Amino acid sequence: MGLFDDLPSAKRPAPTPAPASEPATEPDAKRAKASDATERPREVDHATALTKIAAHIGNPAKFKKAATLALALMRGGTLERRHGKALFAVLTNAMEPTPRRANDPGLRFEYRELFDAAEACASDGVLNAKHKARLAVWMLHVRVVNDVHTDDNFQFAKATKAVKALVDALTDHGPRPRGDDDEDDKDDAKDEAKDETAAGKGEDEETREMREHAARMRAAERQAELDAWQLREDEREALLDACDAAHSHYKHAWAQTAVDMLVEHVHERRAKFGEEHRARIVEMYEAVRNKRNARKAAAAGEALTSFERSQARFTNASISIRGGVGGEGTRDGRGESAIGGF
Repeated sequence: MGLFDDLPSAKRPAPTPAPASEPATEPDAKRAKASDATERPREVDHATALTKIAAHIGNPAKFKKAATLALALMRGGTLERRHGKALFAVLTNAMEPTPRRANDPGLRFEYRELFDAAEACASDGVLNAKHKARLAVWMLHVRVVNDVHTDDNFQFAKATKAVKALVDALTDHGPRPRGDDDEDDKDDAKDEAKDETAAGKGEDEETREMREHAARMRAAERQAELDAWQLREDEREALLDACDAAHSHYKHAWAQTAVDMLVEHVHERRAKFGEEHRARIVEMYEAVRNKRNARKAAAAGEALTSFERSQARFTNASISIRGGVGGEGTRDGRGESAIGGF
């Protein structure tokens, strides 16, 4: 027996292993899944939501509620380019059957908010170039025409000045491009199809595909030209709607000068419009002129507006060949300073 056999060992005893945990029972597993489901946010299908909104926003009785839901989606910042087609359907149904719906006195505020948000989405890239072009025309009804519907003389003058600037920016009116729906084009298309069928005999598959691709490209170009022309026509229509809105205020004395100047301005530039629009401009010009003449006759000249007084003054002024206004007794444009030399 050794000397140290009775002493305790210096080594630490090995730790006792912990008992293995029992597997979760079935109710516990269900509760865990339920908690995970509540913590994980459910993804919203924006395309489906926009489709449902588009189905109801065309109904005037449901417009305000549908517009509020559409605003929530547009202002949420979650719409992407893939939602552009569904969003454009919402805007299209809101403006059908006529964009003059946006000028309803009871809906002007909602239309302004809806299309301001749509314009922000377009800036964020949600809408494509074709959608943006149509949106720009709709904004004329929502913003420009509605700005004319005001009872503030300062805002009214500002709005009519904006209409005049937009008329000045119009391009010259051109003829309507021929489209695939025209009767002449249908006959041409039939003749072209016959020629292509005859030419296609004996062609290989690659040549035939190239010829068909070229035909589709020509049709797409014709349609693009027709769409662009129609957008310009709708722009002119919106500006004339703004003129009509201004004309409706002519019964107010504070609006008469601005209306006279606006109608005169558009009438002088009626060559920028098509035949149908020119007839509308002439009719409006004559209506305003008749009202102005009736007002002057009733007041014996005392109710002239500032525009009428300026117009009369410059009509009777002496204008020299150099464009200057001659002074009293002179017609060479040098004014009163020329009198002293005689």
